[in-house]
Amino acid sequence: MHSSFKNKARQRLAALLCACTFALVAAGCHNDNQDSGFGVTWTTLSLADDVGPFTSYVVSIDSVVLVGKLNGAITAVGVPETVDLTKLQNISELWAAASVPVDTYTSALITLDYTSAQISVMVNGAPVKATIVDPSGATPTVVPVTVNFDTSNLLNLVPTFATSNAVPLAFNFDMSASNNVNFATSPPTVTVKPFMSVSTTANDNRLIRVRGPLINSSVNAGTYTIVVRPFFDEVNSIGTMTFFNGPSTIYTLNGTTSVGTPGLTQLSQTSAGTTMTAAYTTFLPTSTLAPGINAGVFSAAYVIAGSTLEDFFTDGMEGDVIARNGNVLTVRGGTLFANLAQVIQYENLDSQVTVGPGTQVTADGIAAPGPLNFNSISVGQHITARGLYSLSAAGVTMLDSTGSSADTGSVRIQSTQLYGSLISSGTGSLALNLQAFNTWPSSVYNFAGNGVTAAQDSKAANYLVNTGALTLPAAVAGDPLWIDGFTSPFGSAPPDFNAQAVNAEPSVPARLVVSWTGTGTAAPFATLTPTGLTIDLANAAFGAGSLRIGADTIDIKTLSVNPTIVPAVAVPASNGLPLTSPVFSVGPGAITEAATAAILSFNGFAAYVTQLSTTFAAPTPATQFVARGFYNSSANTFTASSIDVVL
Repeated sequence: MHSSFKNKARQRLAALLCACTFALVAAGCHNDNQDSGFGVTWTTLSLADDVGPFTSYVVSIDSVVLVGKLNGAITAVGVPETVDLTKLQNISELWAAASVPVDTYTSALITLDYTSAQISVMVNGAPVKATIVDPSGATPTVVPVTVNFDTSNLLNLVPTFATSNAVPLAFNFDMSASNNVNFATSPPTVTVKPFMSVSTTANDNRLIRVRGPLINSSVNAGTYTIVVRPFFDEVNSIGTMTFFNGPSTIYTLNGTTSVGTPGLTQLSQTSAGTTMTAAYTTFLPTSTLAPGINAGVFSAAYVIAGSTLEDFFTDGMEGDVIARNGNVLTVRGGTLFANLAQVIQYENLDSQVTVGPGTQVTADGIAAPGPLNFNSISVGQHITARGLYSLSAAGVTMLDSTGSSADTGSVRIQSTQLYGSLISSGTGSLALNLQAFNTWPSSVYNFAGNGVTAAQDSKAANYLVNTGALTLPAAVAGDPLWIDGFTSPFGSAPPDFNAQAVNAEPSVPARLVVSWTGTGTAAPFATLTPTGLTIDLANAAFGAGSLRIGADTIDIKTLSVNPTIVPAVAVPASNGLPLTSPVFSVGPGAITEAATAAILSFNGFAAYVTQLSTTFAAPTPATQFVARGFYNSSANTFTASSIDVVL
């Protein structure tokens, strides 16, 4: 049954009035004295690991409360937002540029609301809506998660003039540590026990997506400013943000792509307040005029704006094309975004998107994509389409993206990742035994029509990739490869795919996930020292352990040697200022509406090891272990930028 669209105007208006006040403060309003009394926290949200078996994880994030030494508890973010956490695997999202009173903050409480959650998992290559329970078997509702900052890296906002003190505040939701999936039930049952980490120095090189309507721009200064409106929000305003243009910043606006100053000039000529933008940015800490006080610069790598991103007349659909019949695309794992109704609906049934000669087609983050049209969309491509929504009698979501005088039908083709084993390679090309697109197995794709002839249609067992002038990693037949890029236009294969990056195992983000049975174990590690650790595979409570690298999963018990897990090293910024540090956490996941013990976060591994030793001596058993980083099979070493131990 497809949920009906409901009018939420009253709730949205109340949130909007609150948020507008908030935005004025975050934009830099200050007292007429030497200091403003406020600082800014750039609050981001992302996944600490991968999506695992989840195809959707739509929840509401209600608020962030910070606890300061002087002011006690203050609400830093109080506007509820709907978010699909599975979409935050490869990017971080700026949730708010939050104005916060000057203080030293020791902990944060983030509240999640599962009341209207849409959680689906993959079963035999297709999404299935799961039954959601908490550890007691009850249906979860509002769940608070408390996290303590590293005592050596507390959130410190000091008095400065005009709110120049701004600090990143990164929340990471650990999908594996927060959920247990029972596939033996029908439908599968997901037991939720949210686990998060937080840091002011999070080790994360992912681009940060910052969404919101345009306020103003300055071509001469090379900047533009927006109201922060994150995720799927259409009405609220949670601070402001200014971006810096660069000579290689790519702008795709109203179907036209340009680079650098011409792109910013084009954006500056659009309507403030109504032109929606989404910038994918890097972050660089910078010094301020106040001695010892740092802020930061968000530089846009690429920007999607105007009708290319969204407009008032169409609804959106994001998902993966698993088949194409003529001009009808079959989309799996689609997320429907109905603007006016403010509804986000994950589609467990395959959806249909109709395209045609009038469809406006663009490519995200590509400076010179070449001529694009409706036949640029082929089987295997990840897309976001805009068009007119309807629901068939069979309950199938349909989107007409053909374009007309009444609407702008459009499709953004977006970077897609392949995973498979190398068959052979040559100059400018390789052949892959394809196993997955993104997270979907290759077996669910019907490649009919991709080729110039039926005999040339794409084949998973011999998938042909154009690598152009890319330098390929050292690999031999049978080695796993991860490839980013875009599928070749429909009806043009071979080649089947045009690569933008080809990566071997050591350079692909990996996750190490371990679980223990029953109540867990207070002796989870065979070794635990200030320089590294290993999992005790002989522990009687050991349940399962896997290395997950993209779509590849390896049982760690099948490895010839037990992997050594070592901490990543803090990385300085290019200008010498502090940039990133690893984040190591230990604590219980949140269970119910009642308060639970805090999760403890550390940026130093030695201090983390000391805490773990104290915890296990209590004794307090561990139930799960999740590390994020990179795995080097030659050295059999996992270098972790984050570790979460769930008690």
